[in-house]
Amino acid sequence: MPLDRHIHFAQLWLEQVRDHLADAAATSTPVPPEQLNIMSGKIAAGLHILTEAAHAAERTGPASAA
Repeated sequence: MPLDRHIHFAQLWLEQVRDHLADAAATSTPVPPEQLNIMSGKIAAGLHILTEAAHAAERTGPASAA
C-alpha cells in the first residue's frame, strides 16, 4: 500500500478517536475499557505510520513521502 494511503488511514483513525472521546465528554458518557484499548491501538498505529512518513520524508524529501 502506498505511503499516502497509510497516512490517510492514520488520519482517519486519529480523527475517529478524537470524535469518540469528544462525544463521550460532551455527553458525560463513560468509555468502557475495551473501547479505550481499541482507541489506544488506533492512536499507536496512527502515530507509527506518521512517524514512518516523517522519516521517509527526511530520507527522500517531502514530495515522495506524500
